[in-house]
Amino acid sequence: MALSHSLRLSAFALLSTALWGGCCANNECEAEDPLADAVKLRFSSRYAVNDLDTLTILRYPKDTTGIVRPETVTLVRGAAPVGGDSILINNNTPFARVANANLANYLYVVQYLAHPGGINKGVPTTAFVINGIRIQGRLVADGCCTTYINTTKTVAYDSSGVTKSVNLKEKPYLLIP
Repeated sequence: MALSHSLRLSAFALLSTALWGGCCANNECEAEDPLADAVKLRFSSRYAVNDLDTLTILRYPKDTTGIVRPETVTLVRGAAPVGGDSILINNNTPFARVANANLANYLYVVQYLAHPGGINKGVPTTAFVINGIRIQGRLVADGCCTTYINTTKTVAYDSSGVTKSVNLKEKPYLLIP
């Protein structure tokens, strides 16, 4: 009799697990946003179109004790529309990810080729420096699905000697003045 009682309990536990666990198997969860941590940069209309055809982004590690060295990416673009075009900096774009370092581990310098006085050869000019990226988030559970969402996404940058900060949760891009 004791065996049949424990057998019934085991069967009930197994059946319960199958029934309740099966409800989650039929749910589709939304994929996490691959651009959740990305910083979108957009140039203001004060920049000439030919100034933005070649952009250089330099990435410097904040922690210089490791073996990570500064990197440079040059973006050559044709007929860049001023004001509507954007550049994306993400954990693995336009630079390859190094170990587990993320955006906040680096300082970014964005340069363009200015053509003062209509000269043909562009002069590398720093548009701004991103000196701090702060991203915080949490896991949100909704029934059977758990996803990560950002709760804070701010960028501190220096433009023309003035340090500013923008909340990218309120504004989807950083406008380069």
